[in-house]
Amino acid sequence: MSRAKLFLENFFAYGFINVLNKIVPLLLLPLVTRLLPDTSAFGIFDMFSVIVGFATPLAILGLYDAMFREFFEKDDQQYKYDVTTTAQRIILLSSIVLTIILILFNSLFSELFFGTQEHKDIIVYSAIAVIFSANLSPIQAPTRMLNRRKVFVISGLVGSLGNYLIAILLISLGYSYYALIYASIFINIIMVLFFWIQNKQFFLKGKFDKKIAKELFKIGLPLVPTFLIYWIYNSMDRIMITNFLGTSELGIYAIGAKIAHISQLIYMAFAGGWQYFAFSTMKDEDQVDLTSRVFEYLGIISFAFFLLILPFNQLIFNLLFEGDYTKGSIVFPYLFLSPLLLMLFQVAGNQFLVVKKSYLSTISLSIGAGLNVLLNYFLIPKIGIVGAAMATLIGYVTSVIIVVLITQKMKLFKIKFRFIASSVLIFLNIIIMQLKLYNIYLTSFLFLVIIILMYHKDIKLLASKFRKQLKNQRTAV
Repeated sequence: MSRAKLFLENFFAYGFINVLNKIVPLLLLPLVTRLLPDTSAFGIFDMFSVIVGFATPLAILGLYDAMFREFFEKDDQQYKYDVTTTAQRIILLSSIVLTIILILFNSLFSELFFGTQEHKDIIVYSAIAVIFSANLSPIQAPTRMLNRRKVFVISGLVGSLGNYLIAILLISLGYSYYALIYASIFINIIMVLFFWIQNKQFFLKGKFDKKIAKELFKIGLPLVPTFLIYWIYNSMDRIMITNFLGTSELGIYAIGAKIAHISQLIYMAFAGGWQYFAFSTMKDEDQVDLTSRVFEYLGIISFAFFLLILPFNQLIFNLLFEGDYTKGSIVFPYLFLSPLLLMLFQVAGNQFLVVKKSYLSTISLSIGAGLNVLLNYFLIPKIGIVGAAMATLIGYVTSVIIVVLITQKMKLFKIKFRFIASSVLIFLNIIIMQLKLYNIYLTSFLFLVIIILMYHKDIKLLASKFRKQLKNQRTAV
C-alpha cells in the first residue's frame, strides 16, 4: 500500500468516526441548551469535563503514545502482547490511585475547580469517570494498532449517539446537568466492556515485563507534562472564568467552544489516522520531507476552512441558540482556529517522538501554555470571556512557532515561504476582525483567493491524482 493511500485511508476511516463523534453532539447541542436554558447548569457540566480531562492524562502517564511507539518496535507477536499488557496494568493501578485521591479530598478539589465546596458530589462523579476514561485508552488501542477501522466506526457512532440520547432523556426527566454526567459515565463503562471483549487476548496472553515498562516510562513520562499542558490550554481558562466571572459565563464560553470545535472535524480526522501512519513510516528515508508536506497541506486546509466560516459566525449562533447562549459567538473565531494549530503542533512535534526526545515537545508546549495562563489572568478580568479565547490562540501560535524552529534546526522538519505567507494573512484577518477595520466578508474572500493562487499547482496535482484513482477503481469494478 502506498504511503499516500495509507494516510488517506486512515485519515478518512478513523477520522470518519471521530467526525461522527463530534457531529452528533453538535447536532444535538441546540436541543440540550433549550432543555437547559440556565447557562450555569451547562457550565457545571463543562467543569466536570475539565476535571476528568485533568485526571485522565495523569492516570495514563503518557503510556498510550509510548505503547503505540513500542508496539511497532519489533515484529514479534509475543512482544506486542507484553507491551499492551504492561501498559494496561500500569494505567489500571495509577487510575485507581487517582480515583481514591479525588474521592478522599473532594472538598479541596471542589474549592479549587469551583471556588466553593458546594459541588463536592461533582468531584466524586469525576473520580468515577476517570477510572473508566483512563482504562479505555489502552484497552481500545489494539483495535487501532491493528487498523480495524470498521469496529471503530460502529462502536464510536453508537457510543456518541447513545451518550446524548440518554442525556436528553434524563434532562427531560428533571436531572439537569446530572443527566449529562450520568450519561457520560455509563457510555464509558459500556465502551470499556466492548473493547475488552474485542482485545482481551492482548492483555491475557501477555505478561508484565520490567524492561518494557522501563522503555514505556522512558518515552511516556516526559509526555505527561505535555498532556497536562494540553489540559492547561483547554481548562485553565474555564477555571479562571468560573472564579472571576461565575459558572453562567462559563456556560456561555463552553457553548462557544463546543461550536468552535467544528474545526475538530479536521483535527479529529487527522488524529484518528496520524499515529498509525507516523510510526509505520518513521523509518522511511524521506520521512522528513513527508512529514513537512503533511504539516503544510493540513495547515492550508485549516486556514481555508477558517476563512470560509469566519464571516458566518454570528449567523450560526443566532440560528442554533436562544437567549444568552448566542453570546458564545464572540469566542468562536479564536477557539475555532486553536485545535487546528494543535494539529500542526503534533505533526511537527511527532519528530521528537521518532528520535525519542519527547521532552523537547514538552518544553515547546510549556512556553505557550505559560503565556496562555498569564494572558488569561490579565485579560479575563478586563475583557471577559473573549480574553480567555484570545489567550488560548496566542498560546498555541507560540508553541507551534517554537516547535517548528527547533525541528528545523535539528534537520527534522522543513517549512516553505508560501506557508509562512499564508500564516501572515490569517493573522492579519484576525486583527481586522477584532478591530473591525474592514468588511470581514471581503477580506476573508480576498485572502482565501490569494492562498489558493499560491497553491494552485498542488491543488491541480492532487485533483489529477484523485481523478486517476477514481478511474482505476471504476475500471477494477
